[in-house]
Amino acid sequence: MKVRQFLQHNILLISTIIAVVLGVVAGMMCRSLKPSSDTIHLVQFPGEIFLRMLKMLMLPLIVASIITGLGNVKGSSAGRMGVLSMVYYASTSVAATVVGLALVLTIKPGAYSGTSTTDIQHNNAMASAMDIILDLIRNIVPDNLVDATVKHSRTETVAHEFQKNVNSSSGGDYRTSNNISQLVTARKTVMVDGANVIGVITYSIVFGVILNQLRRRGDVVAQFFTSINIITFKMITLVMWYSPLGILFLITGQILSTSDLTDTGQTLVVYIATEMAGLAVHSLVVLPVLYTILTRKNPYVIYLKAMQALITALATSSSAATLPVTMQCVEQRMKTDTRISRFILPVGATVNMDGTAVYAAIAPMFIAQYNGISLTFGDVIIISLTAVLSSVGSAGVPGAGFAMLLLVLKAIGLPERGISFLVAVDWLMDRFRTMVNVASDCLVVGVVSHYTKLPPRDTSETQSEPPREEQEMLEIDLV
Repeated sequence: MKVRQFLQHNILLISTIIAVVLGVVAGMMCRSLKPSSDTIHLVQFPGEIFLRMLKMLMLPLIVASIITGLGNVKGSSAGRMGVLSMVYYASTSVAATVVGLALVLTIKPGAYSGTSTTDIQHNNAMASAMDIILDLIRNIVPDNLVDATVKHSRTETVAHEFQKNVNSSSGGDYRTSNNISQLVTARKTVMVDGANVIGVITYSIVFGVILNQLRRRGDVVAQFFTSINIITFKMITLVMWYSPLGILFLITGQILSTSDLTDTGQTLVVYIATEMAGLAVHSLVVLPVLYTILTRKNPYVIYLKAMQALITALATSSSAATLPVTMQCVEQRMKTDTRISRFILPVGATVNMDGTAVYAAIAPMFIAQYNGISLTFGDVIIISLTAVLSSVGSAGVPGAGFAMLLLVLKAIGLPERGISFLVAVDWLMDRFRTMVNVASDCLVVGVVSHYTKLPPRDTSETQSEPPREEQEMLEIDLV
């Protein structure tokens, strides 16, 4: 009877684990058949549909969950949650950067390449770091909210070549005219594809706080967003029953499309071991110890209850796309107050990037070691600051970590030689980084819940909560 009950409550989790195993086995077995690019594309298609479903629900879930969460928080609780979460995010990001730097300086994975020492170029170091900070601020305050749902701001350096006419004397009264080409660089802020999630979150937070202050006058609006939230969660339920199939084809297609890495040498193996060690130390030691100190509770229980979200993060390589699943696990398995989870998780999926911070510390140091470059203490400090800032501003989507790495390399003038090693394994390492990000999001919810005692919901003041029977029906659907 207990086994049957366990299977009923964990059928989706079990199916997802089986899908991961089958995806790895099928991918390894089919590699020997050397499928064409068209075949691989067709294999990946069901997984692509699953990823598109999750991304489709991401923005409405973020907006509705933050507004309804803050709309039901009374008094100074919203401010307490915000301060606690931001302090935690900053602390764990710094800790992740320190862990990454400690391991990469100790193991020195790039030193196995045996390259000779070269001179480092420091041009544009401070300017690039400044661009990262300014872009982060620009995206926090978008000039067009509708545009922010599909694009975000980024500063790019544009090179312009122009001809300069120079007159020179050739003796006597004769003068010759020469055209000299000059290359001039200029910074330009452009809009690039990719939702400005930070800007949307900022607007939703301000909207939710003001809605809270309206009390009864905001009941209609609060009920509207509550209904959107319920509908979105029911749509998530439908997507989750498709998730095992989508995950199966995602993993199979990725393995089939990966080039042979057996001849990449010792350098790549040591790099993978270094980053995996950094992610493991941070997620299995640093974060649990911090959580235990702050709450006096077992952090690994949180990991077990969030297993569905962690597996989805491994498959999708996107903390933003995993957000619907993370919210489901936190609210239904961890039994967290929805007013806390619906505020903390959307913010965490964007700004809490511990795995990316580990990567941002290790990868630039690896490039420096690979090129035989000796970095000064000031260079290491710049890498650390840039890693933390860029990890906060990076989008929670696949490939965002690699784009962030280019910014860090530019911040200290490192060459891009050796970056092909990182590209070769980024598809794999990015998935483990995303798992660390999601695990940290779940733990911060536990920390904030421990220190935030919310008052009971006052149904006489607001109708923003769904009827009790409707909420119970929603919970049954999401188990």
